[in-house]
Amino acid sequence: MPHKVLTVVSSLLLVSGAVLVADHGLGTTSPDVELGAEAAPPAVGTPETGTPAEATTPPPGTPDRSGVPMQLVIPIPSSNHPDGVTAPVTADPLLPNGDLFVPSDPGIISWANEDAPPGATFGTAILVGHVNYNGEVGALSDLAEYAAEHVGATFTVGLADGRQLTYRITGGAQYDKDQLAAQPELRREIYDQESAFGEPPGTGRLVLVSCGGAFDNRTGNYQDNVFVFAMPVE
Repeated sequence: MPHKVLTVVSSLLLVSGAVLVADHGLGTTSPDVELGAEAAPPAVGTPETGTPAEATTPPPGTPDRSGVPMQLVIPIPSSNHPDGVTAPVTADPLLPNGDLFVPSDPGIISWANEDAPPGATFGTAILVGHVNYNGEVGALSDLAEYAAEHVGATFTVGLADGRQLTYRITGGAQYDKDQLAAQPELRREIYDQESAFGEPPGTGRLVLVSCGGAFDNRTGNYQDNVFVFAMPVE
């Protein structure tokens, strides 16, 4: 399936079983969804492609607002969540094979805690969840809809210390899992942990990750991964 433009992303880890890898049934996104055309925030000093040409770290003294995420609140009415989404967030390491951990409960979001935290001065904070699982709609079931219809909308991440970080959706991307598996450079771009993004001096960003695209009844998996990118709002 060709790339559908939404936005861009650390070490792309696929989703499988109870993990976000290339073969787990996570999503309810229709295969013909049209994602928004605005790209992910580019790395500081690079072209407007969302692809960092060179790792860039912020200068000394840049405030670090990072913290451990505990809750994700997306106040955006959507097809599966007309009242928006409020979901707890757990902190989880990568699986031994390097894949992202995905909670078995579709109502829970996982933060990849070996990568950047929300509020960091550089890198990509990765929040992962199911689209659906065992007949239950997942907290991240409508990522493609956010990317297609809600670029510019905001959501919040609640931290363990009580602070609330606000993020603005900048776009999204949808890729076939086979393409992601075959292109490590694309995975590095999506999950970039070294660059700062946006206007100089730049800052870290956040990506929401789930599955989508067509469902393969033969394998029991969705064919794509869907990514929604967001930048912090001061």
